Amino acid sequence: MSTPLRRRWPLLALLLLLAFAFQGLRGLWDPDEGRYTAVALEMLDSGDWLHPRLHPELPHYTKPPLTYWALAASLGLFGRHEWAARLPNAIAFFCTALLVAGLARRLGMPAPEPAALVYATTVLPFAAANAVTTDTLLTLWETLAMWAFVAGWRTDLRHWPALCWLALGLAFLTKGPPGLLPLLALLLWLLHRRDYSRLGRLFSPVGLAVFAVTGLGWYLLVVQDTPGLLGYFLHKEVAGRILTAGHHRHGEWYGGLEVYVPTLVIGALPWWPLAWWYRRRHPASRETPEAIGPFLGYWFFVPLVVFMLARSRLPLYLLPLFVPLVLLLYRALAPGFVGGTGPGLRLALACALLLPLLRAAGAWLPAVADGRRFAARLAVWTNPDLHEVLFVDTKPRYSLRFYLDLPVEQVYWRHAPDAMRFRPPESLDRELRRDRYPRLLLAQPGDTPALE
Repeated sequence: MSTPLRRRWPLLALLLLLAFAFQGLRGLWDPDEGRYTAVALEMLDSGDWLHPRLHPELPHYTKPPLTYWALAASLGLFGRHEWAARLPNAIAFFCTALLVAGLARRLGMPAPEPAALVYATTVLPFAAANAVTTDTLLTLWETLAMWAFVAGWRTDLRHWPALCWLALGLAFLTKGPPGLLPLLALLLWLLHRRDYSRLGRLFSPVGLAVFAVTGLGWYLLVVQDTPGLLGYFLHKEVAGRILTAGHHRHGEWYGGLEVYVPTLVIGALPWWPLAWWYRRRHPASRETPEAIGPFLGYWFFVPLVVFMLARSRLPLYLLPLFVPLVLLLYRALAPGFVGGTGPGLRLALACALLLPLLRAAGAWLPAVADGRRFAARLAVWTNPDLHEVLFVDTKPRYSLRFYLDLPVEQVYWRHAPDAMRFRPPESLDRELRRDRYPRLLLAQPGDTPALE
């Protein structure tokens, strides 16, 4: 074993521990984990990987399909287990941490390898790796795109525009337009530097062609064979999230402060207090090139401003921004890792051992959102003859698709359906008249007399 590899295997072992340990202990939580997993299972059962569905009769186009494809592939290969559902994000988290170290190295930071451990032990990235959502996968692709750009900028990597646009295409196939926010940051930064030569190379014909195939191919296929889908994408999913509060995700004028300030303060623990302390002790210590700070600042603040202005706001939207945030913090933290000693390294080791234990302990805490426990409570009402589960005028628990192996559908009895969907739920009366097979109906207690 070579000396560099001997030096790095403890770091790799800690990253593997943080990424994969105890991923299958906790049940799937609704709504997000249940919904993403339900769509993946519909793909597996139907064989149709082109059109995402929550139910055989309900198309679901709120997100592009790459996350569903990754979930379906993992569940198909390893079986229907929570560990398999979370495996794609665990892999993405591990790879992102390695890219963070690669970025630190190419940006000229001292002791770059521990930057991966700092990222992996930061609260929000670590917590997000244990949740079945699009955000951890999106963070991987955005980080890969920026790594390709930095490799071309700092070391003249050949074909970096093609790799950058490939990663942006995968980001677009994961979450749509938000995946292009790093491109906006790059554009503004290059214009600020008046680096028109590199700007021209970034928008190379080969790179744009790679993006068109990777990022736009699926959209073109489904829009062509699904009437009304293009209007839904543009009106409900793009304009609706940016300009309106129709998705009911903290759309008030103060929503950005309410959601994102706590996300940054808590999510960046434990490292921002230590970085602040180091900066106060060594205010003049800057061992990285002067251009690095503005580059990371554009990467972090440009998307943050967009998220603050948009009317749909959730904490995990900021997850990709934790890569430049960690690198900004690591500029101050790096002296604590040089030579393999210092408080930074001791804190990283402590967090690397403690955080997986907290993940394991969290699996045993009671949670209303736990789909596995909810399914266990429903066992007394289930039987082999059941065809599907209907949620009447209440939010569906799509995790039952995973635990009961039954289609889950939302119908309405008295309340208006969600107008932001591509295809709103149908009425209970129409659902029951169309087919007369056994179903399990779930409703809020106050609605039960009406159903009887």
